[in-house]
Amino acid sequence: MSTSIRSGRYLIGLMILIAIIAAGVIIWSIKKSSEKPGMAIQDISIAAISPSFTGYTIYVAIEKDYFRKQGLKIDLKSFSSGKATLDALIKGKVDLATSSETPFMRAVLNGDRIYAIGTMITGEKHLAIVGRKDKGISSPKDLKGKTIAVTMGSNGEYFLDTVLLLNGVSRDQVKTVHVKPKQMFDALIKGEVDAIATWNPQMTKARRALGDQAATIYAEGLYSPSFLIAARQDYANANPEIIKKVLQSLVNASKFIHENPDQSHAIVAKYLGMDKALLDELSATYHFKITLDQSLLLTLENQAKWAIKNKLTKQTKVPNYLDFIYLDGLTAIQPEGVTIIH
Repeated sequence: MSTSIRSGRYLIGLMILIAIIAAGVIIWSIKKSSEKPGMAIQDISIAAISPSFTGYTIYVAIEKDYFRKQGLKIDLKSFSSGKATLDALIKGKVDLATSSETPFMRAVLNGDRIYAIGTMITGEKHLAIVGRKDKGISSPKDLKGKTIAVTMGSNGEYFLDTVLLLNGVSRDQVKTVHVKPKQMFDALIKGEVDAIATWNPQMTKARRALGDQAATIYAEGLYSPSFLIAARQDYANANPEIIKKVLQSLVNASKFIHENPDQSHAIVAKYLGMDKALLDELSATYHFKITLDQSLLLTLENQAKWAIKNKLTKQTKVPNYLDFIYLDGLTAIQPEGVTIIH
């Protein structure tokens, strides 16, 4: 091989290497340009329920780098229920936690000093009772005398009691058994229980598996659960800038979800291990917006009255839940999302 050919190949190889290095520098520069100069990266741990839609907005915020652009590095930890995520929060194992409003309500009744810093999602058909028709269930009144699986302490329990009350069936006329969310499907399909009171995706999975033998009972227009993100009061008060950065990341993610539903579904399907077609169907029943709405306060108060009436707590008076809602963070970045009267 001639010297000129070898030199030519060497130059080509050198040019390719330079191009690769340049591309890397450009990519790095683009990433860095989205961060504020001198921004220190802060590690934040978040407890999320899995599998559940509660982490939907968080998953998108992670994948789209919205947290990183605010200088936050997220350590996402999975738990089986909202009660478990809040227990981890209260014990100081995580900085933030997702849950529905029911475990939050009960934590406050237990005397825990926590804040709701924002509601991320509300769901119209997130919860349902799925009963077996071969067990004689076709309407809510047929639940009388039946064995129903429910995750105690969750909004599934509140939802079940709401449906029973509205249909003239008292709690002592059914047999309730505590079942963890991930075990709901098997308990119903194997016939260990007559019905389950639970949420998506387990609820829809069970409904589809039973097909024509499924009796599905919703509470449309009566109760729409909310998914919130919570912090310990001492943490929020000591770290107001971090709270604002977290909320800004979630606001950005919620906007992306509205503008890019297909991409968002693909992201969440990966996190939940769910078929994207199923996620496309389910997502239409959810509303993604970061808020602190007056309806959250009313729901917490109503659920507290329910818990006291049913002796699920030692408390005898409804707390002032306004003392457990952190308004400053969302007010600073999206004031139109705060409609709580205060």
